Amino acid sequence: MTMPPPAAWCGLPTFVAYRCRTCGISPCMSLCAQCFQEGNHEGHDFNMFRSQAGGACDCGNSAVMKESGFCHRHGSQAQLNKPEVPPDLLAIADALMPRIFLRFIQHCREHSSESLKQVQEAMEESSLFLDLLQELSRLGAAMRKTMTKSLCNPKVYHELTQGSSRHHDAEYLSQSKKLYEEALNSIPFGEVPPGYEDVATLNGPLVHKTFLDEIVFWTVKFEFPQKLVCLLLNMLPDTEYEDAFARAFVQHYSRISVMLVKSEDSETLSNRVVHVSVQLFSDQDLAYRMTDSFHLLHVMIVSLKNMMKSICVPSTLHDKMQNTHHVVNCANDVMKNHCYWPLVSDLNNVLSHRAIAVKFMSDHRLIQEWFSFLSMFQGMNVNVRELTQHVEFEPQTYYAAFSAELEASASPMWALVSHLRDSDTWDYTFSVLRECLRALSTWFNAVGFSHNDLGNPYQVSFHLPLHRYYSVFMCQAVKAQGALLSEVLPSQDLLHLIMVHPLRLQAAFYEILSGMWVRNGLQIKGQAMTYIQCHFCNSMVDADLYLLQICAGELPTDNFILTVLDRFHVLESLSVSPRASNSFLDYEHEMTILESCLTFLATLVTVRTNIGLSESELAKLEMVTLLCMGDKTHSQLMECMPEKCGSAAQSRDFEAVLSKVSSYRAPNFEASGTMQQGMYIPRDKVWEDHYDPIYVLLRAVQRRDFQASLDRFKLYCKQSGNISGSGDLWPPFRLPSPVSSPYTDPQRIIACRSFHAVLFMLLYKSLNEASTTDHLLALTVYLLELTTEYQAQHRSQGGEVMAAQYYDSMIETDEDKPDGQFCKWFTTDDVFANVNCVVSRVHLNPTPSVSSCSDGELDGSDLEMDELEGGEPRLALRGAPRPRPLAAGSELVIYRQGATAVVSSGVTLPTTPDTPTQDHTSPLALPPTSSATNMLVPAQCGTPDGSAAQASLLGPLQYPSLLAGNEVGRIGNEGSGRGGGGRGAPACSSRGHHGRCFMLQHHFHQRSRRHPGPPKALLPPSDGSPPSLQGSPPVPDISHFSSYPQIDSGDEYVSVEESIISLLIKLHSKLSGKPNSYRPNFSDTSDSRIGDGPFFIAKLLNKLGRYDASARKGILDTISCLYSQKEEESSASSEEEARAREEKRKRARERQKRVMAEFASRQRQFMEQNRADAAEFDAGGADTMEVEEEQVERHKEYDCVICNQSIPSTPERPVGLVVLLQATSVLGHRTSSQKPLSVPTTDAERGRLRQRRYTLGQYMEERADTLNRHFDYNSWLVSMNIGWEGGVHVQTCGHHLHLDCHQSYLLSLRSQDRPNNPLNVEKGEYWCPLCRQLGNSVLPISPEIGDLSALVKHPATCDTSLIEEVDRLLHDLTVPTFSSSLKTAMARMMEDMTMATHPKYRSMSSNPSTSSLVMFVSSILRTNLEVELVQCGGTLVSNGHDPKMDVKRSCLMPLLHVLGCHSKILSGGGDASLVGVGGSIHWIRQTWASITQQSVVGSEGAVTLREREVPLLLRDPVTLLLHLILLLPSRIDQAYLKCVVGNVYRVVVVGAAASALLSLTESQREQATTSGPLAPLLALAHNTLRNSPFFSDDHVPQSEHQQNTWTLNDVTCQVRENCLNFLRIASLLKAHLMEENSPVIADPIAECGALEQYLGVWDTCSVVNSAIMGNMCGTHHSREVSSPVETWLGDLAAGARVWCSEVASFAAQAQVAASTLLTTLTFAQPRLLRLPHSYDAIFQYYHRRQCSQCNSVPKDPSVCLLCGTIVCLRESCCKQQDVCECVQHAIDCGAGTAIFLVVNASTVIVIRGPRVCLWGCIHLDSFGEEDRELKRGKPLYLSEDRYRLLEQQWLSHSFNHTNRRWIWHRDTL
Repeated sequence: MTMPPPAAWCGLPTFVAYRCRTCGISPCMSLCAQCFQEGNHEGHDFNMFRSQAGGACDCGNSAVMKESGFCHRHGSQAQLNKPEVPPDLLAIADALMPRIFLRFIQHCREHSSESLKQVQEAMEESSLFLDLLQELSRLGAAMRKTMTKSLCNPKVYHELTQGSSRHHDAEYLSQSKKLYEEALNSIPFGEVPPGYEDVATLNGPLVHKTFLDEIVFWTVKFEFPQKLVCLLLNMLPDTEYEDAFARAFVQHYSRISVMLVKSEDSETLSNRVVHVSVQLFSDQDLAYRMTDSFHLLHVMIVSLKNMMKSICVPSTLHDKMQNTHHVVNCANDVMKNHCYWPLVSDLNNVLSHRAIAVKFMSDHRLIQEWFSFLSMFQGMNVNVRELTQHVEFEPQTYYAAFSAELEASASPMWALVSHLRDSDTWDYTFSVLRECLRALSTWFNAVGFSHNDLGNPYQVSFHLPLHRYYSVFMCQAVKAQGALLSEVLPSQDLLHLIMVHPLRLQAAFYEILSGMWVRNGLQIKGQAMTYIQCHFCNSMVDADLYLLQICAGELPTDNFILTVLDRFHVLESLSVSPRASNSFLDYEHEMTILESCLTFLATLVTVRTNIGLSESELAKLEMVTLLCMGDKTHSQLMECMPEKCGSAAQSRDFEAVLSKVSSYRAPNFEASGTMQQGMYIPRDKVWEDHYDPIYVLLRAVQRRDFQASLDRFKLYCKQSGNISGSGDLWPPFRLPSPVSSPYTDPQRIIACRSFHAVLFMLLYKSLNEASTTDHLLALTVYLLELTTEYQAQHRSQGGEVMAAQYYDSMIETDEDKPDGQFCKWFTTDDVFANVNCVVSRVHLNPTPSVSSCSDGELDGSDLEMDELEGGEPRLALRGAPRPRPLAAGSELVIYRQGATAVVSSGVTLPTTPDTPTQDHTSPLALPPTSSATNMLVPAQCGTPDGSAAQASLLGPLQYPSLLAGNEVGRIGNEGSGRGGGGRGAPACSSRGHHGRCFMLQHHFHQRSRRHPGPPKALLPPSDGSPPSLQGSPPVPDISHFSSYPQIDSGDEYVSVEESIISLLIKLHSKLSGKPNSYRPNFSDTSDSRIGDGPFFIAKLLNKLGRYDASARKGILDTISCLYSQKEEESSASSEEEARAREEKRKRARERQKRVMAEFASRQRQFMEQNRADAAEFDAGGADTMEVEEEQVERHKEYDCVICNQSIPSTPERPVGLVVLLQATSVLGHRTSSQKPLSVPTTDAERGRLRQRRYTLGQYMEERADTLNRHFDYNSWLVSMNIGWEGGVHVQTCGHHLHLDCHQSYLLSLRSQDRPNNPLNVEKGEYWCPLCRQLGNSVLPISPEIGDLSALVKHPATCDTSLIEEVDRLLHDLTVPTFSSSLKTAMARMMEDMTMATHPKYRSMSSNPSTSSLVMFVSSILRTNLEVELVQCGGTLVSNGHDPKMDVKRSCLMPLLHVLGCHSKILSGGGDASLVGVGGSIHWIRQTWASITQQSVVGSEGAVTLREREVPLLLRDPVTLLLHLILLLPSRIDQAYLKCVVGNVYRVVVVGAAASALLSLTESQREQATTSGPLAPLLALAHNTLRNSPFFSDDHVPQSEHQQNTWTLNDVTCQVRENCLNFLRIASLLKAHLMEENSPVIADPIAECGALEQYLGVWDTCSVVNSAIMGNMCGTHHSREVSSPVETWLGDLAAGARVWCSEVASFAAQAQVAASTLLTTLTFAQPRLLRLPHSYDAIFQYYHRRQCSQCNSVPKDPSVCLLCGTIVCLRESCCKQQDVCECVQHAIDCGAGTAIFLVVNASTVIVIRGPRVCLWGCIHLDSFGEEDRELKRGKPLYLSEDRYRLLEQQWLSHSFNHTNRRWIWHRDTL
């Protein structure tokens, strides 16, 4: 038998995979890590992702990816010339494999009747069995072929499963078969629709012919066990198996849908189903074969339909009694758990293949079934507005509803549309549109909706998939296939029906945003936000708007615009009547809904998303919109760009568009240290030319996003100086671009007369009502500008203005306009004629017209329906003051033109049939009047006999709502209605009116709906003479009226006398704040959209005048009429005003003169009274000032941040510093390697890290162990410091507080019972009351600080006397005396410092002694000095190009006082018996004597070294210095400090020389001691040490290169380097002690000499220093040493000889220890481990790496960035004493502080003591963004700036201050 060639397809399971979109043919392709890394994907668009169920690698599968992306091991070319496997090699496998599979299916049959939990346990039992099969499949193509042959062979299956009756296992096989048949019947299949009986995969029982068929069945029944799924996928590279597996999967597909509904864990099951199906259906050829031969599309759609049909409920839309439609129940688990998702995902996958999509749209039966399925979503999840009380339980079904429409409806829709790209596919589009219209008609009938229905205004459903299918397919047909609208549009009746629901949805959307649905809870707002969210907007709001734009272009304009106003319920709000009220909208919602209506209209007529923009233009607009709302990262832009459910059309030009409209801002840091990601910000031209507020409103999910865009726009205008005008900027609404053919411009709807009348009313209300907003006016002006532009472009076409004839039957010849019937206001649609038309009067109760405005329009009665209640119009005055009830018997009289009248209750006026004769209880809105021609007075009985009494009319009432010429009245007898001659109508009016007088009977009742406006003062009559009247009653204060009289029936009107032009001019003056502000400039053609209200109004008026001559004349005439009279009045009153101003100035000057005279008098008295005191002050003031200055100098004052007092720190009430104590191991992480160490990414690198990483902590631990072995315990403890690991670091924010205030503050914090308190108050933690930094102790400030009297001054002048004085000070060692409160505070501070670190770091032994405590105290000081040096960069050289870290305010002086006090206590205050070192002399004095080599008081001669005492050269010189400083008085003179530092420095120099000799070979030592600048010193040390075994060349490993390149300069540099650390620490110490700045050093070469000069030790070792400096400066001369050593070294020679002799004596006993202790190692600055540039290197090495402790692969592997150790995060496998591994490692590695890189999340976490915080990411993608949790999977690269910041925060111990999101880890990490 000839074996087939090996498979070319990888197929291995992968849980971490890569998806390369550059190489992928199918969007579902995936590659394993090995194939991806070995393939060529450089510069490709790829991402990494983690597969939940494990997929199969597609490398080598040319059906899903390009061959260029294959690795070298896969693909057809990789398999050429490979030898075939010998047949005999697989013979045993051929025989065994069928029985292996037989055993497995028998195991499945045995457990078929068990519960799911038991089945899962059974599959666990077979786990090893499946592992075996998987391992066999991985052996290669040959073994895989053997397995697939066994699985797909029907004959083998039949023979092994049927058996014979003579078989020895016949009974078992029979029972097994019975269980199998029962299992087959346990999964029923759903209902088969009529006509599908021929589809075998939907009918009849399952028939299995192969092992594979049955295994697939058990896979389905057992809910896709993961290992079984992986096994089946592993064998997909075999072509025959792939076909057989696909057939079996399709055969069981309908059963899968049943299992998804029944499953208890549908989410897991869904994921596993999709992981199988995506591997099969991503192959276009395979999917087409399944569709063609096994009706895959039919199976999918029927399965989906059956799933949804089982959860359908009756629809509640419209009238429930007439609604027979059924919709899905969104509260069902099928919807909530997305059980349909696998089926929909598979459908989208197969529809992405063009051949299958074409087959779908060609099948009439399939399309019908599909729309039948979509009808179940049409109108689902109906929302009913709550009107009375808040909903008790908010339903969360809308999540399910929106997800279902997006996934089950929109995604297949876009998949189908993506294939309709040219006219060749028009037939498919037409077929879909035809069936969609049929489905819509069926739905209208089912829900009982007809042409006469208006819909329920309290209901809304966001889900109209049938409408959106029709919209999207129609758009695609016109845009891509060249279809005409006439070919795709239905009849106008059906189009009107189609319009109703999307329009209702738009109105409801704005109602929700306006707060009208607030009682429905937050979920209703969530629906509105989701409706326009980026993932839904293309499929929902954009489709709805497109459909409405089509309707706007096809339906009659007045009909459409009035329908929109009616659906928004704003018609009543547009009434001119002051008594009008809106029966649907509450008062607080009227203005917002009116704004929303205009916003919707502006959106409808200007948005060109689907009717004018190309794909690139649309992408640009969307991107600009996002950037204007806020700066965005690259991923945010990608994510927020509206998508068409997987379509990449808009993202093809993404990068090109992005570069044009934005600028990139690299990642940076804020001043607070907050890290910013790489952001894209809009370019300047975006704000000037592209920012579209209307489109931003359409896309702004949160309204605050729109406001943010306006704020950013205003900020840009302010910064760029592009502001026109001084008022608030208006939104720069853009003029729309032209629509594409064959669409009709939707702007036609705003070019009709009805909308012109609406605009008139909006301008009128904006001028006269205070409740209108600037945004409403801006929208009104914008829409009027759009109308002007539109008609200017189309006025040559007669069809735009011929509508005048259309309305002739309705237009009344009277110039009075019917209120609310806007189609009757103007006689033409020409805006240029209408803007000039003066509206004189408006009838408030016109007779509704019986005839309609046009065919198909709403008639007048329909438009007035909402205004009627009980047959009477409801009238209300908006914004007018509430008049209080008139006196009994009074009558309300309305006057015009200042007429007077005699009225009494007993006198009746002439009446007409319309005169009211009875009372009414409905409210009357009093007319607002602003001119002097209208007056409102009460009329009372003048005399008892009823004779008339003349009323004194003091003036009219001015209302805030209307400002000019408004009158409400009833037209009665013409003769009686005329008044006397008054001033004529306003100049802009086309006709005059005579004054009229009416008397109205009235009753009052309480109304609380309207808010009263501010009362206005009564003005005098227009003629200026107040009329007199006998017995005139007092004028009532009508500002307190609470009710209004009802006007009886009759013809009532409001006088307006305005045109659109006059309103615009007045608004210009109102907004600019000055009269006659508008200056015509008709030649202005600027296209700028940046300006305030007057700017845009002027722009509109200029356009009107430029485009039309009559409009230009009307503008000029109106300006002349409006302002000529005002100018005359202004000039007449100017002289009088000037006189008044001059009089006022005169009075002000006189008043000022009187005040100044009085002030001068008092000043003279004050000076006389204090003259004697001043003289006394002059006599004794100098002495007082000196005392005060001295007092100030001696006692420094501190500001307490709690009590705000500024006083010195006193013993009675000490002051302390806010400090934070924390353990630190920063110093211990200094390494001997001068090259940075890296986090290993290979096993070899890990080995090298172990070898090279030798730390200072390890070195000090080994040194302590050596000292402990060879020297006395008490001696070596005071010879070195600890704290390199676990040292105590003290830092402060610099703020002070009283200790008693601090205690009170802590008590208040303890009394606060706060859950999840971030402070551990019981351990003394608190926030600094001023800066809110964390503190955990208070460092008391000794009163000696800043007190000059406490300074110990030196009386001596020579060095010898100074040495003796220091010895005397040490001899007189006493403990300072403090008050009890200060002593307690110092003791508490010391206790806090002890508890700040972990016990193992406090002492070198388990039995603490006095010496160990002395060591701990001095080590605290050493730690803080060393840390400060580290924060300075390890050097005191200042380099302007390399700024040092920001060092916190120092607290070292107060700390030194506390430590010095405790050092003196521990040292016994001079009592030698308390310390075991020193014999009869105190140990510190003996040390001083050894250093100075001078005898001390109480000793005989020089003190010599005793047995087992550490030689002086083997002691740490810095430790010696710190001991001396701590035990000397706290405040000493600088001479003492110079003496101490200079003598210790002598020891340092000698030790450095000896150490340098130790590193040389014998020949090098001979050369160094005979010539060179250091020869005398080196010769002395060499001569003293050479007779001992101290020198041994065996311990000097030098390469041949090192020996050949060695020079004398190397010795000099080594000595200098060994001295530098001491000089640096001593300099820092001096700077703190003397309270002065450390020296400024610019040259690193001069650092040593500069520090010696600063410390005053330049002459201490003059020969050495001059030699070193000479060498450093290049002036070294090689010379022989001919004179005695003492001549060169002076008094240093004797000391050096003694110190070297001590070392020689010790070397004779322990040569290795002596050499080791004297050898000085150089350690580099502490640094974090370096990281590789690419994060993928870290991820690939560590994500499957085993933990070193538990040897298991962690779920969240984390790498310590201090040492490179891998730990298990949040796992208990490595727990020690209830402490998890990460926390324990933080203690061991960083004394409680550790930095971990979480590999699977790319994030850094910082553990700091008992807290942990998520620090952020140090790896960013190519756009400077983080990818937390690796959700995007983009390639990540190291951000050096962020890593440097992380390192600086670690070095400066500032994690607690810079990171605020800390949580308690409770030892669980």
